[in-house]
Amino acid sequence: MLDNVTLIARIAGQTPDVARSNATEMLTMVGIDEQFFSRYPQQLSGGQQQRVGVARALAIKPNILLMDEPFGAVDPIVREELQDEMCRIQRELGLTIMFVTHDRHEALKIADQLVVLSGGGHIEQAGSPSELVEKPANAFVRKILGL
Repeated sequence: MLDNVTLIARIAGQTPDVARSNATEMLTMVGIDEQFFSRYPQQLSGGQQQRVGVARALAIKPNILLMDEPFGAVDPIVREELQDEMCRIQRELGLTIMFVTHDRHEALKIADQLVVLSGGGHIEQAGSPSELVEKPANAFVRKILGL
């Protein structure tokens, strides 16, 4: 697994030493213990696999991270843990994350800013979670937010 994360950083142009260092740092940051670094993906739990995917994305040191339903395939307990970890990582790295989700609870929990889209990608409302909850723009936004 460490080699896999390192490879992504190498493809992004990092030197071997920097790539390995970044891979190790990011795997540790997402909660993967060093004892798992030599394992294959099929030897990891679903939550660990998701964490490795996040570490791969972070190892290239992006300015913006796009995550499309990243926690949809894990059980609710692991999902909540991953949400908490992403909030912590975002704060620690000061990283901008665009997070696509259809789970309103997840959106309200982790977002600093929300954009509610209707069919066809039309923006119904954008703002902080509290702004959207306190002053939903229309019935569609109220329905999406479960209000």
